[in-house]
Amino acid sequence: LRTPLSSLMTHTEVILSRKRDVDTYEENLYSNLEDLKRMARMIDDMLFLAKSDNGLIIPEQQHIALEAVVAKLFEYYQLLAEDRGVELKLAGHGSIRGDLLMLHRAISNLLSNALRYTPAGATILVTIDEAAGTTNLTVENPGPSIPAEHLERLFDRFYRADPARREGSRSNAGLGLAITRSIVAAHQGSICCSSVDGRTAFHMAFPQYGQPRETE
Repeated sequence: LRTPLSSLMTHTEVILSRKRDVDTYEENLYSNLEDLKRMARMIDDMLFLAKSDNGLIIPEQQHIALEAVVAKLFEYYQLLAEDRGVELKLAGHGSIRGDLLMLHRAISNLLSNALRYTPAGATILVTIDEAAGTTNLTVENPGPSIPAEHLERLFDRFYRADPARREGSRSNAGLGLAITRSIVAAHQGSICCSSVDGRTAFHMAFPQYGQPRETE
């Protein structure tokens, strides 16, 4: 939280150092508002993770067709993908029991991450399949490979693999993958990342819809 706080204080101190016109005050207030929004998102994210740590994240139990969730997210990201010359492709289908909003957030984090590193003219591929009582969803994209020593730590909070693959820019605190892992775990699933030969993939696995769930 130091970065947005420092920015807010600096902007405000500079503006208050002398009298200025109304347009300058308004411009500074808009700038401050952006920093306040970033701080609010960061606090919400940290609160979500704190609840997850204490077992307070309890997903709803409804039938969810993952291909429908991905298709909806493709609609949301389509303009951004087109601007970057990236194609979005979906293959397969599968269903699980879970919380629609949580799963929407988890998959959205992975798509946003993939869009950040996919070069123009390439394709982000989401594949869904069911096998042996498990529903699998993979988000795969071409781009710079992630060194093997970083793969296990990608889901740690605030972790930075390297400057070329920063999860967080000024508007991103680096909590997206940690939140995704918490959501997957709350659905009794697992998530991992593979990155080799210029292709990076995040693999999620959930109990298939209709399969008995573990109980405490």
